[in-house]
Amino acid sequence: MLAASVTSLGLLTRMGEASDHDDGENANKERSLNLTDHFAFKSPGDPSKLSLIMYFNPRSLPGKQYFMAENARYEFHVTKQTSTNNDATGHDDFVFRFEAGAPNAVGVQAIKLTVLKDVAGTLTSMGTNDGLSTDLASSKAGTIHTNTGSGVGGVDVQWFVGQRADSFTFDVVRFFQVRNFLAGRFFGKTTNPAAPKGDASVGLAINCHGDTFGVADTANADADNVNLWNPPSCAPDFTKNLNVTAIVLNVPIAQLGGSVFDTWSTISVGK
Repeated sequence: MLAASVTSLGLLTRMGEASDHDDGENANKERSLNLTDHFAFKSPGDPSKLSLIMYFNPRSLPGKQYFMAENARYEFHVTKQTSTNNDATGHDDFVFRFEAGAPNAVGVQAIKLTVLKDVAGTLTSMGTNDGLSTDLASSKAGTIHTNTGSGVGGVDVQWFVGQRADSFTFDVVRFFQVRNFLAGRFFGKTTNPAAPKGDASVGLAINCHGDTFGVADTANADADNVNLWNPPSCAPDFTKNLNVTAIVLNVPIAQLGGSVFDTWSTISVGK
């Protein structure tokens, strides 16, 4: 069994922030430095391998090429654990670091993968593997450029960098409707200052199926009268038709020297 931590840290070396899929852009963090999601699982094609995936460049518009930042390090971190019940330590047993050069005329970036390993308490570079990203047109066509390296720091690597459809699904409008509704019901103030917190008059718009909060949908044989959320059949997805940039890495589990791991992703730039 593999234990995967989905902790994601912020971009500055002196500052850490948890990822929330899309926390916007600002003067210090452009879209290419916006880490969205982290995934770790046994590869469906080969369960003897650990698959690590990070997403960045959220809300990438269809038909537009996006890139890795040339001044950043995109890293997968791996901690070996003896049990799934252990607390996370944040210790780096392995780091897989990706660094990109400038894109060429068709949007392909040269990328260097560096494998770092804890050697006697010191994180040490063990080897590198040079590869290429997949440009937008090739990615859209399903012509994926897969990079491979044998014995890179003692680890066989297989990896891909390129744009993919965002797999995240989220009904953001309904989320805020429900959040405001619950906040009002539990903590809202009424016109009577002596009354306990919670305003029972706060309402919630009907969901996309036409169901009212607190009313059973008997016409559709739906006995659930809660109806807080939009059902999957009609809930709008705010990431629909948008892309992300993905870094995907496969490594043999046995070469990592364990069977249970904590993993996380970071994007960092120098101070």
